Amino acid sequence: MKDLKIIITAAGSPGSAANIKHLKEVDERRLTLIGTDLNHDKIGKHWCDKFYTVPKGNDEKFIPRLIEIIKKEKPDVLLPQSSAEVIPISKNKDLLEKEDVKVLISSPDSVYKSENKAELYKTLKGSDVKIPRFRIVNSLDDFLQAVSDLGYPDSPVCFKPPISKGTRGFRILRDDVSRVHALLNERPINRFMSISEFKNIFENESSFPELIVMEFVKGEEHTTDPLSIGGKTLLCPVKTRENERAGLAMKFVQKENQKLVDSTKYVIEKLGLDWISNLQFIGDYLIEVNPRISTQIFSPGVNVPYLAIKFILGEITEKDVEEYSELVKTEYTALRYYDQINYS
Repeated sequence: MKDLKIIITAAGSPGSAANIKHLKEVDERRLTLIGTDLNHDKIGKHWCDKFYTVPKGNDEKFIPRLIEIIKKEKPDVLLPQSSAEVIPISKNKDLLEKEDVKVLISSPDSVYKSENKAELYKTLKGSDVKIPRFRIVNSLDDFLQAVSDLGYPDSPVCFKPPISKGTRGFRILRDDVSRVHALLNERPINRFMSISEFKNIFENESSFPELIVMEFVKGEEHTTDPLSIGGKTLLCPVKTRENERAGLAMKFVQKENQKLVDSTKYVIEKLGLDWISNLQFIGDYLIEVNPRISTQIFSPGVNVPYLAIKFILGEITEKDVEEYSELVKTEYTALRYYDQINYS
């Protein structure tokens, strides 16, 4: 088979280590991996065959820098890994693909509705997919009314900017948490906040950010990692998210969960998503959608990023991808751990 060159962005992101490793282990052909990231001191630099620094995704120089790298390296496929990059890459997909590279990204509309939680929830409101009760607010008065409508102070309420990933900007409002206990026993990333603390921050500010205020739901956390085309889900592994540290799950167990698979298929079709996505659930509630690759579990014989690469290049069919569902191994565990590289 023809050897391939792959640009893999955000080569220092948490999920990139496993993705790079398993792409490098493909034995039916040679894959040359060209990594990019904001900083040259990223771990992916040491695992990729070549490495380039790039500006932030929202920088006007980001796309020109990508095009510069593409012109030089002439890759076959571009695999985005960062939420900060998916919106500009999707908006410029046609421009990038003029350089004869296939880009594993959905349409701008699909990406925006996935990345913007307010748009995502409005799109899915009233559907069969469960989402938390929510309000979108743009002022302190609206915020205080929203938290009251959602049951605060009898029930905890959470909030987050509509476009934000992980724990960035996420807080849980509850006044029954001891501030002394939090100070002395919690890590600095403690997510709890009292309503008085929130008011002290914003009551004298001249502007107020758009926020989505949600009921606080509890339950076992799962993610699905569908591979899709034209809104049709072809492959959909399901895994738990466990042992969270600094906002990152450190343990994943692959499971059977038809209910979450059905919800995923509905969301993928509703948003018209293509290629690899990641959907996060708490209990039966959909929490967010990432229109990009995330941390994968690599069951023996199932390499989702490589399948996506072969699929976008027309080397395999939809039916070929669907048949890999039989190889997805349940009760199969992945552990994330800290390691280090030494160099001079």
